[in-house]
Amino acid sequence: MFKNKLVKKSPKTYEDIKYTCSIRFLDDSESITVSFQKETKGQWLIDYVCNELNLVEKDYFGLRFVDTEKQRHWLDPTKAIYRQLRNVSPIVLCFRVKFYPADPMKLKEEITRYFLFLQLRRDLHHGRLLCSPQDDIQLAAYIIQSEVGDYHPDDHPAGYVAQFKMLPKQNQKQEEKIAEVHKGLSGQVPSDSESNFLKKACNLDTYGVDPHAVKDQKGNQMYLGVTHLGIVTFQGNKRTHLFKWDQINKIALEGKMFIVHVTVNEKKHACGFKCQTFSACKHLWKC
Repeated sequence: MFKNKLVKKSPKTYEDIKYTCSIRFLDDSESITVSFQKETKGQWLIDYVCNELNLVEKDYFGLRFVDTEKQRHWLDPTKAIYRQLRNVSPIVLCFRVKFYPADPMKLKEEITRYFLFLQLRRDLHHGRLLCSPQDDIQLAAYIIQSEVGDYHPDDHPAGYVAQFKMLPKQNQKQEEKIAEVHKGLSGQVPSDSESNFLKKACNLDTYGVDPHAVKDQKGNQMYLGVTHLGIVTFQGNKRTHLFKWDQINKIALEGKMFIVHVTVNEKKHACGFKCQTFSACKHLWKC
């Protein structure tokens, strides 16, 4: 006869422990919860989210999070998720456009253009896609057309634009102008309106700019951004400098100083910008 033997279960290893995070989307739909293990790399999570959204052109997108010091970061695809987020609580990441294409109309997939439209719509609302008052109104009218279709007085009573928050500090006067422009967009289906929005947005100086607050060597407050053209600086909605990628020799950081080494007309220059913190400077350098 065989004697019953107690089989001891081996204790759980770190590899068995699962962690969870929440992912928020561009359209503010309900977030999803995803489980990962200690050694799971960031690329796995990015791929998982893109697959959930049926996205093929994944390289334009990333996942962003905020650390305990309120500093924003992009999830590094080459490093373990746990290592990057271990001090973040709750663990929440936002799905966002990371790289803005020079010409959105050359994107192969319609769904990629749609998510770029949603990102730019957020940029407009939060004051990152800065432009003239006329361009503000036109862009907002394209959004209204994509949302409600053709204007009809029975369906769109006075004040109907107010239910859509599209511009920073949006006011009634702007909403009345948006409604007037919306009346002239009849016949455009949502995909047409979104395409027209993209065509206009991609020609703005602030297209694709994620503004980083810096000070120049004279102590003047400005914003610095990284785009497909190069590194740009802004004061208000006006671009003050553009360092093109083919002019940039080296990008460095020293403490809070972000330094761009460029060659212009065969002369070498070093342009320094002071960030608010070392962490902010390092984030800018990584971007």
